Amino acid sequence: MDGRFRGGDLFDVLVRSNGSTSVLLADVSSKGRLGVAHAGLLRAAFLRAAERSHDPARILRELNGVRLDAPGAGLSSSFASAFVATIERNGSLLRYASAGHDPALILHPQSGRGPSHHRLAPTGPVIGIIREASYIECVEAFDAGDALLLATDGFTECRSALDHVTQFGSAGILAALEHDTTRTIAGAAALVARKADEFTGGRYRDDATVALVRRRANDRAR
Repeated sequence: MDGRFRGGDLFDVLVRSNGSTSVLLADVSSKGRLGVAHAGLLRAAFLRAAERSHDPARILRELNGVRLDAPGAGLSSSFASAFVATIERNGSLLRYASAGHDPALILHPQSGRGPSHHRLAPTGPVIGIIREASYIECVEAFDAGDALLLATDGFTECRSALDHVTQFGSAGILAALEHDTTRTIAGAAALVARKADEFTGGRYRDDATVALVRRRANDRAR
């Protein structure tokens, strides 16, 4: 199994010859072998679509069609949330479209303080349900040093080891960032994962993926 996805979670990156980068984080509702198969299908579709287009909304429309047309799709209730972003090699903008995927954060460095952040809301429905689904592309400032932090609901819906009821939630992710004493964006994904492990005692009910894409000082995304 490709190490970039387990079960129904999938993270992938396409870097084009001109230096622009598109990223995908998706969370398929089905689990186990079926989830792996569906994630693999979406990964292949993403790489094909991103080779043809930089437009995140168009890429999501293609993924939606692929999921709906997959063999046995009519017999399955499986759907997926997905987030696609494109970062151009030259420029200070991030273009994104979100198919029911939350949370997504842009982090901005602040001198002597932890990073500030703002949240990127979904811009369309999950994929694999509505044939005529529409996805809107949004544009955000993405300067040198900024980062995109993505997570699946395996983190937001994981439960406390103390009462097995309280969820980590988006609030847990934000609290981890706000109380980061290192003041560094580069370690944000690892920090969120560590705090979630402490919260849950390392026990999760679902696949949990967190990823960070950061623009370096020379304007190349990584």
